[in-house]
Amino acid sequence: MPEQLVLANVYAIVRDRDRPGRILLQKRWKPESDPENSGRWELPGGKWRAFEPLASCAEREVLEESGLSDVEVQVNQTDYELMGDRVQVSDSIQLVQMLQGPYPSVLAVVDVVASGQPHATGDGSREAQWIEQESLMEMMQHEPESFTALSFAALRYRLFQQ
Repeated sequence: MPEQLVLANVYAIVRDRDRPGRILLQKRWKPESDPENSGRWELPGGKWRAFEPLASCAEREVLEESGLSDVEVQVNQTDYELMGDRVQVSDSIQLVQMLQGPYPSVLAVVDVVASGQPHATGDGSREAQWIEQESLMEMMQHEPESFTALSFAALRYRLFQQ
């Protein structure tokens, strides 16, 4: 059996700069490649490109998928260099890993603050919108199946555990 590798993604818990009690959600829309999760709520995010800094990936994905402006990724980063190699250490992230399911994925989830009226601009998302945190928590309690598993776990931990 060939070795199966984990797909690295960066997702964001985006809060509205003007109303911090609102969190950005969108519906996943990939009917050809992921029909099981299409139409379910998820956080904005996507594939982490080789050699792309974490904060740059998060900002790119939020801008690509939501159309928001003034995107500020809230992560601490320190760069190190040794013998021509450049390495970046980031903290303030949440790591979420799929242990059993349709695809082997790991998410680095970061906090982001942004402004504007969201609208789905990416090819893999629909219905981007701000949702009040209280309403989101109710949705998670009463309609957990309406979320993708990875986004549900990231939000559940962040909103209910801390």
